[in-house]
Amino acid sequence: MCRPRVASGVWVAVALWPLLSCSKGPSINWAAQENFFAVEKSEKTDEGARLEVHSLVDAPAQEVYRALADPAQYADFVDGVSESALVSAAGDTKVIQITQSVIGRQNRARVKWTLHPAERKIEFETLQSDGNYNDGNYEVIASPDGKRSYIVSVYYVKAKGAPQNVPIGVLMSATRDSIERAARSIKRRALGQPGKG
Repeated sequence: MCRPRVASGVWVAVALWPLLSCSKGPSINWAAQENFFAVEKSEKTDEGARLEVHSLVDAPAQEVYRALADPAQYADFVDGVSESALVSAAGDTKVIQITQSVIGRQNRARVKWTLHPAERKIEFETLQSDGNYNDGNYEVIASPDGKRSYIVSVYYVKAKGAPQNVPIGVLMSATRDSIERAARSIKRRALGQPGKG
């Protein structure tokens, strides 16, 4: 009788292994120092490149999400953004006209933002641009004590629309620079610090 019980126990363990080994998110060291590039991944895609950046930020998650979820006001507090205006809104979806400096020139784009406040997630898609097209998403994870945030940012940098056939590597580098400026700006806003840096 012991044998079937052992065998069934092994079968259950094997059957449950995929469920037990799947994590619900990234492994986060909440004791680590603030780091806007705690994790960086990049890979080429058929349309350009995929960048993934994880940022450990010394600011509360709900306030970080609130700042990220307000793209119509980015011109007020995000370094490198010179114009941002609401074009339309329906429920948790907003279309924003935004102008920012990319590779030393002004890039104007119309971007659709889809907000998921309960999960602290945001998706964005470039609808129209006089420069390159970037799509992606953000997820803001709260620390157990509520004082810090872990932001997972995914960007799909597309060669489509790139000015003067700029190589994708240059676009990726410019996107990385923009990520750092934006992260610092979002942190300032989340902490209630006025203006741009």
